[in-house]
Amino acid sequence: MIPERIPILREEDYHTHFLGKTEDGRQFFGYETFVFPNGMPASDWEKHRNEYAVLYIFDKEGNHLVTNHWCAGTTSETNQPLVRKKLEEMISELGNIEFSNIEVKPFQTVIDGVVFGLVPNEEYDTVDLEPSSTISFHEPWDGEYDT
Repeated sequence: MIPERIPILREEDYHTHFLGKTEDGRQFFGYETFVFPNGMPASDWEKHRNEYAVLYIFDKEGNHLVTNHWCAGTTSETNQPLVRKKLEEMISELGNIEFSNIEVKPFQTVIDGVVFGLVPNEEYDTVDLEPSSTISFHEPWDGEYDT
């Protein structure tokens, strides 16, 4: 059974590096991801994959408040350091922060016609970071995740 709030452990230099709390107690989760808006192409994937910087902001109780995002264009049009820089800029706009573990409620939002968020998967009793099921949270719901 999927709990109401999902603990997420911060792992430095990995998927949950940009995780923490603001000075006023809000929580945040930032990451870089990609989307194939029309599915995986047979060739030239770099021309079809869109690169994103995404920052989710939650209140103290873990309710999703807002999603800030930036699409850098296709993989062939941008580079990873640029996407990382934009994500770091979005986080810096939060003011004084502390990187830490967080505990938030599952949610979903739509960006450019694609579902993003921490989306419950009832079939497998997991909560998946979408799009692309980047990471997956599951029992014993201790904040650890699988990639």
